[in-house]
Amino acid sequence: MTDLLAVFGRLHPLLLHLPIGLLAGLVALELVLWARRAIPPAGFMSVWAWMTAASAVVTATAGYVLSREPGYAGETVTNHLRLGIAFAVSSILVAILQSRERYRWAYRVALLASLGLLLPAGHLGATITHGEGFLTEPLRAARPAPDASGDVSTFAGIVQPILEQKCLACHSEAKHKGGLVLHSPETIQAGGFDGPVIVAGDPGRSELMRRLRLPLADEDHMPPDGKPQPTAQEIAAIEAWIAAGAPFEGVVTAIVQPVPVSETPQPVDPAATVAPATPQALEALRQQLVHVEPVESGSPLLWVDFAAAAQRTGDAEAQALLDPVRDQVAELSLSRCQISDATVPLLARMPHLRRLDLRTTLVTDAGVAALRNHAVLEELVLAQTRLSEASVDHLLALPALRRLYLWNSGVSGEGVARLRAALPDVVVDAGDRPDAAVVQAEAAIQLTSDAPLPGQEDTPADLKPVNSVCPVSGSPVNPKYSILFNGRVVGFCCPNCPKEFWADPARFEAKLQ
Repeated sequence: MTDLLAVFGRLHPLLLHLPIGLLAGLVALELVLWARRAIPPAGFMSVWAWMTAASAVVTATAGYVLSREPGYAGETVTNHLRLGIAFAVSSILVAILQSRERYRWAYRVALLASLGLLLPAGHLGATITHGEGFLTEPLRAARPAPDASGDVSTFAGIVQPILEQKCLACHSEAKHKGGLVLHSPETIQAGGFDGPVIVAGDPGRSELMRRLRLPLADEDHMPPDGKPQPTAQEIAAIEAWIAAGAPFEGVVTAIVQPVPVSETPQPVDPAATVAPATPQALEALRQQLVHVEPVESGSPLLWVDFAAAAQRTGDAEAQALLDPVRDQVAELSLSRCQISDATVPLLARMPHLRRLDLRTTLVTDAGVAALRNHAVLEELVLAQTRLSEASVDHLLALPALRRLYLWNSGVSGEGVARLRAALPDVVVDAGDRPDAAVVQAEAAIQLTSDAPLPGQEDTPADLKPVNSVCPVSGSPVNPKYSILFNGRVVGFCCPNCPKEFWADPARFEAKLQ
């Protein structure tokens, strides 16, 4: 499928509103004309009918192209496609019959048939987009809290209902976004195009947990912003289930209380559950010239930069300043600070730390090991540190990593190549790529002639004054007080005489002969 054809297919959700509106308008006009026993305007209704037919054909064609993309399959998609094609055909029939007076009855039957096809086609389209039961969901009674007691497994009683309500709109039998389907144990274990989404016994390495815990504004956060979001209790239940080995049978005792599945949850931003840093902690940072501000307006999460205090900040100072704000730090720069591996365990306990700059510090492999399995760390700068090949395994265990900077870090070219091979979606910058080379630099200044620069005159090689008597006072010349006048060095007896000379050179020029 060519790129342009794929773009055309993805116009289907936009185009589909046009034939719906045109058909509704055509039906409304026919009803008004029938009620008033009026004659349709000549040619107008025919043009309207053909516009409806043309838009229906284009929309159905775009839908067919879209259905060929990975992620769309199943009976719901097939039935929606068939109804869309049938609607397009019936719309063409309506346009053909509209101007034929003798087939007026057939025209009206075709018009009603088009309307009848439109309703189930629209319903199935909504099911593909929003999930099964979207239309009737407000009419259903609230779902009772799942029960994982007795013979009901934790997966069937707690985890599966959460997935059904929060994930199946995009990851069902009908819609396989990212190649991922979450409606059964088999499809959950199969994962998606990018591999498994759960690692049994290790929530920190499970892609499902990483996506759930990303900030709501992050483009990789799942479910996407605007979709129903799981509550903090529901996320904790899924995490406990994965930590217990992700069993599809049996009860996970770590989940003590059943988790109520909310019908209309509000989007949950992880930052919303973070208490703001205390004024005393922020003031302590500022007193040491540490830059601190919210990552965005109104957020309790912080950007902290030690640039101005780097040279006097060691392990003790960094830990004393950062420990009171460890729950709020999202972006942290300790570049050029005098810190070592002793400070890194504190950084590893920062639950919202997304960006960390440790360039030109004393951090070694042991410090990188302390960051292993950090759940949300996306960007890590380790340039000009003291690492070795041992750090590669630790870096591979960072599930959220997206950008890594290793130039002059001690990691060899083989280690960098291993990281790039194992993490194809991560930007690994070691300063060895062609695009890291100098593209252009200013050349050395080249003088094109021996001519003096503008405003300067030729200076005689012999700087001895041409006169022995000061032209102003008549006293003997002191070579210390000389000027350049008309290409000749003129001497004076004191620093005041050159001023008087420059005021009126013509008055004294004759005395230089």
